Amino acid sequence: MAFVNPNRPSGLSPLRYLNGAKYDGKVNTYAIAAAVATPFYVGDLVSLATGGSPLGIPNIALTAAGSNPAVGVIVAVGLLPFGPYINVNDLSKISRPTGAQTQIYYAAVSDDPNIVYEIQEGGSATNLTSATALSKNASIVYALPATGVVVSGTMLDGGTVSTATATLNLKILKFVQRIDNNFVTSPATGGGAQKWEVIINNHTFGRGTGTVGI
Repeated sequence: MAFVNPNRPSGLSPLRYLNGAKYDGKVNTYAIAAAVATPFYVGDLVSLATGGSPLGIPNIALTAAGSNPAVGVIVAVGLLPFGPYINVNDLSKISRPTGAQTQIYYAAVSDDPNIVYEIQEGGSATNLTSATALSKNASIVYALPATGVVVSGTMLDGGTVSTATATLNLKILKFVQRIDNNFVTSPATGGGAQKWEVIINNHTFGRGTGTVGI
């Protein structure tokens, strides 16, 4: 009996470092300007933005799909600049809400360029296989989380996989080796909820603007 991949996008989840070491949870703090209208969720890919908080902490914005540099991935969000990353007004909230806010929010971001992440495949293209995906670059497809979900809905866009475009957001390393992750042919498009290991290819702090795929 074949297992069915659970369709649970959660953005990018840190797994380990490129040298094989386990991810140790190390992060740096970034600010989300009060005037920004977009929501921010754990697992969102983010980029540096103009300016910073009065404390001298740099601002971030959501990374746009395509050839846009990213600084890292959000692992926690809150109102306290030095942690813990919580909403002191409502401890049940773990994201930064939609719309302009009256306060600056702060995000813990995994910003080391050597972190390997897990991400679910999505988009409208034919499901990827190892032969069509490994060592190639791809863009993200940004999405808000589904109703009742509190983490990012961002996925790897299977329709953007390329060897030639060096600047795409992500580089695909390998298929996640886990029993709940299988190559699927049905549905023919939409990613089949397959999970991949990736690094940020176009990273502000490393590898320049990315490298071509193979």
